[in-house]
Amino acid sequence: MVSNISCRRWFWLGLFFISCFAHAAGFRFEDYKVAEIFRGEHHEVVTQDEPGDNWVEDRKEAIKQPVDFAGHYVVYTNGCGGGAICGEILDVETGEVVASFPNAYYILGDDGKAPFTAVHKPDSRLLIVIGVAADPEVGLKGESLPSKNRQRFYEFSNNELRLVKVIEK
Repeated sequence: MVSNISCRRWFWLGLFFISCFAHAAGFRFEDYKVAEIFRGEHHEVVTQDEPGDNWVEDRKEAIKQPVDFAGHYVVYTNGCGGGAICGEILDVETGEVVASFPNAYYILGDDGKAPFTAVHKPDSRLLIVIGVAADPEVGLKGESLPSKNRQRFYEFSNNELRLVKVIEK
């Protein structure tokens, strides 16, 4: 079993690597800065889903976390079956799920693991997702992309994630 200390080391190492890589790719979190970070009381999750649904219960816990994206949002990920992980963006001011990641991403590969990470900052609208998409993926020009590990840069605006760059890994 992996210790919490080991997990934290991998997280910070991954964050450092991605921050360096994003800067080298010409994308900086600072270029997508938000004016302020919400510090008020978080709204309860607004949902139409049935009680007992794992997503509903997990969203209720996720929205309690500190703002970690674009000023007043929380990025939340959860297993969505088939060895994949899905992500959503929760608005702590309204309690709504305002956006979902454009795809599910594998967390289990042929070797028992897959490189998935989503990097974001509380004061930035830039979201970086690294991994192998579980479903067909579309590039910047609407073209179909083959299944492989890549780094995707998304700008979050008007409650939508807009793909701004893709880097093949």
